[in-house]
Amino acid sequence: IIVPILHCPMGLVDKVLTVFKEWCVFEVEHLPAPEEALRLAYKNATISHAEAVAFEESARDLNTQAGNTVISMALLASARTARQRARTEEVKAKQVYDKMVKKHNARVYSCSQAFDVIFRSHEVKKEHCHGGKHNGVNCICIMENAGVLFTEFAATIVTKKIALATDNEIQEKCQQFARLLALLDIIWSNARGIDTGLLPTEEQINQLRKAMAQAKAMWKTMKVGTRQPKFHLTFDGHLLQQVIRYGGLADKSDDTIEFQHQLLMKLRDRYRSITSYQRKEACIRKELRRQKSPEITSIIDQHYDCLLYTSPSPRD
Repeated sequence: IIVPILHCPMGLVDKVLTVFKEWCVFEVEHLPAPEEALRLAYKNATISHAEAVAFEESARDLNTQAGNTVISMALLASARTARQRARTEEVKAKQVYDKMVKKHNARVYSCSQAFDVIFRSHEVKKEHCHGGKHNGVNCICIMENAGVLFTEFAATIVTKKIALATDNEIQEKCQQFARLLALLDIIWSNARGIDTGLLPTEEQINQLRKAMAQAKAMWKTMKVGTRQPKFHLTFDGHLLQQVIRYGGLADKSDDTIEFQHQLLMKLRDRYRSITSYQRKEACIRKELRRQKSPEITSIIDQHYDCLLYTSPSPRD
């Protein structure tokens, strides 16, 4: 397994920014009355689901203690049904809430649009080829200037916050995100190259190990989300082991990877109408094999050469 030195920090930075914007809209940003009602409905659905899960756990413990009696088993079945119903309501509320957030973030007065203005003032922009996300150069700039950026973000949120949110809470939360990005900057700065000598010193390895431990702990504390390969490659040993073994990670051209990403996005868009995920992926794999088939490639080349030889002249 080779740790991609470009795509890992890109994915981690985009994940942190996504969670930051989600926290802003869900917790502190002031919304118009109709949008506030949808946010409150989603919050209530989340609370109800958590309470239903806790009630089911208590009912399961009670059923175990009672020895699976008729009454305790009926109570457990009722709690399970209530939990499933609460989960369904939470999913529905989240779908409505996500649609609302997408429309809200596109409006001029939203915090999301204000964040984009701050990014552009620091020459950080989104790339259309990356699906509206930041490329590698922009992610490096965000990590290096995280303190300044999130200070300005906090000042913007304060002007658009709800009454219950305090200025100190907003500033502390923004500084947490800035600190996390600063730790990511330390990690990837150490991984990209060694300043002195051909191999990393023990001090540099210890600095990298300490920064990774702090970033991983903060990442989990802030509940950014760990179910992604780039988190695993960075924080679960692969990055540190390769830096120690090879003396750092060298930069490499990722044009081939980018081309494969674009090709896969086109195929997913082509087969987007297929509802079954398994069938959709099977069609994509079949199309990829068809494009790489030597027989089909030779037929296409012969047909292309035939068209060139039989093309009409300019006089015709």
